[in-house]
Amino acid sequence: MMTEHDIYKRSIKNIMNRDVVTVGAGDTIHEALTAMGENRVSTLPVVDSKNHCIGILSTADLIDMTRDVDDDIYQLDLVDPSSRRFLMDKLMHSMGSESVQSFMSETVATVTPETSIAEATRKMVRNQVHHLPVVDDQGVLVGILSTMDVLAEFADSAPR
Repeated sequence: MMTEHDIYKRSIKNIMNRDVVTVGAGDTIHEALTAMGENRVSTLPVVDSKNHCIGILSTADLIDMTRDVDDDIYQLDLVDPSSRRFLMDKLMHSMGSESVQSFMSETVATVTPETSIAEATRKMVRNQVHHLPVVDDQGVLVGILSTMDVLAEFADSAPR
């Protein structure tokens, strides 16, 4: 008979998502945003040519990016309307053509498929993240774990 604490000992291999949408470091922010929108995801692991996880790009990173351009937008208020439109178009184009590498988080907390749900949850809390890339022994990306995956497992395991 399973106890209520057995869920904490289970590995994440059965609850992680194996169908992961990724981007490369050289991809543009526009490409990353398109991938996020088309796949309805808020986080993209950044992988190299061998599918090693080298970073992560989240909507939080993109929000930080918009804060960086606040000063530029403020400066737009100081010019005439036609110049403003020209500068705004230029700013939007340049932001979208920036590389993922310029905005991704390079320090990435990862887990393996054998990591327990308890340890993965602790790692999410300690690192204040909602997604953990799942890598094999060679660091190759094999999945991603989200807080929703963990919550769903707890909900499914709750007594009815």
